[in-house]
Amino acid sequence: MSPSGKRVWVAVKTVTATAIIGGVGVQFWRVLSRPELAGFTFPLRWPFLAAAGFLYLAAHTVWALFWRRLLASQGVEISRAAAVRVYFVSQFGKYVPGKVWVLLLRVGLLRGTGASRAVVAVTALYETLTNMAAGAMLAAVLVASTGVGGEDAAGNLPGLAAIATLPVGAWLFIRLAGRVARRARGPDARPLPNPPPGLLLAGLLQAAAGWCLLGVSLAAAVRAVHPDPPPATGDEFVRYLAAVTASYVFGFVVLVSPGGLGPREFLLAGFLTADFADRLPGPAAEGTAVVTALVLRFVWTAFEVVLAGGWYLAGRAGPGGRTGGPGEGVANHAD
Repeated sequence: MSPSGKRVWVAVKTVTATAIIGGVGVQFWRVLSRPELAGFTFPLRWPFLAAAGFLYLAAHTVWALFWRRLLASQGVEISRAAAVRVYFVSQFGKYVPGKVWVLLLRVGLLRGTGASRAVVAVTALYETLTNMAAGAMLAAVLVASTGVGGEDAAGNLPGLAAIATLPVGAWLFIRLAGRVARRARGPDARPLPNPPPGLLLAGLLQAAAGWCLLGVSLAAAVRAVHPDPPPATGDEFVRYLAAVTASYVFGFVVLVSPGGLGPREFLLAGFLTADFADRLPGPAAEGTAVVTALVLRFVWTAFEVVLAGGWYLAGRAGPGGRTGGPGEGVANHAD
């Protein structure tokens, strides 16, 4: 693509992302500005907000450790601390429309450590697709079995099923591309990195554990904001797990939206509005759902930025002022 074409594409993505976020923002403003909500207060119970933030970090730590396993399958040995550090610092890239900067940042953070750029990029891609596939599977099963979210959510089941097949599609594509490359470059050419399918299946289970932590995080956020929170039950957890998986995956699919901002909150508020309707009047249920979605976004982002920023600064200045990198402690045995 020519430089002018790249500038046009960046401008299109920026304008589209701004329009999406702005549209959701206007809709939320209309909900919260209703006369029926005048004088209605939303409590903020800080212990539950803190719990929601730490559970979010725990979920992503689980996913970071799966990425470490993917790296190890390609001969790149990295400590748990280094894997988690690089993972969280690279999360800053998801706030750039297109989300490809997550992969680029991981490659850059491990540059100079001996880790192949192709291995870092491909394993990061597999980690992301596996996590989203696990979320899509959980959302599809839970929405279909419980009916949570109503007809609108049920209508998204084919899309969720398609997302669930992404890791298999990527594995087959890279395997096919590797064969084509060997024919073009000769039998001695280095194969493209492609994790074993058994590891990807195990990764789905590990990713599901992370999603369950996010479901509990959402439950904590509801208890922080809801004026009369529902009792903690297994059914409640299932509903929140369905809501958080479906909304998170939906935000991921809208590539131009930085970090899923806007689409994720819109869908999550819709799920929660239906869930809150049994305990709150219509406008209050919708308003509480919107506030919960916004508070959850703020808490998750704040905890992530503080942790990633702290780790990045700690990696920049080592003992005695020595400059180090977030990927310190990496050894590559693949070459």
